[in-house]
Amino acid sequence: MTPAERAREIDRQEFETECKAARDRALAYVNHCRQLEKQRVQVWIGVTKNVVNKINQLQLSDRAHRHTVNGESKTLGEWAKIIGITPKALLGRRRRLGSMEAAIAFQPTGRWAKRPAPGVSLNFAPSEGTGAGSTAQETPKITFSEKA
Repeated sequence: MTPAERAREIDRQEFETECKAARDRALAYVNHCRQLEKQRVQVWIGVTKNVVNKINQLQLSDRAHRHTVNGESKTLGEWAKIIGITPKALLGRRRRLGSMEAAIAFQPTGRWAKRPAPGVSLNFAPSEGTGAGSTAQETPKITFSEKA
């Protein structure tokens, strides 16, 4: 065998090895993608064997459970909406403060505290219009008293 033939044979063997390795990687990737798609379809259909989202699993019982604070019973999402924060933030407060009552009653301080706009009283009821709209339409003829 001449040196040129020997070099061609080595190149051919290297090429076959590289092709086999590339083919194996491609097949492994295709199988991985098939498994992911199969799991996604099973979740979509409703078959949930071993497909569990750990975050949803952790919060599922909390979202369905009703929490009673001061005689009012609401779900976690309802309490979070009333307070004006996300359910995840309310769960964090509950873990940090120890109870749902403390988490709901908590008033943040510092730069995260939501302060009312200056000059606005918290107990001042919002107005429902000017008050003249309905009266002006109900009495089409307005009379004025004349001064002498």
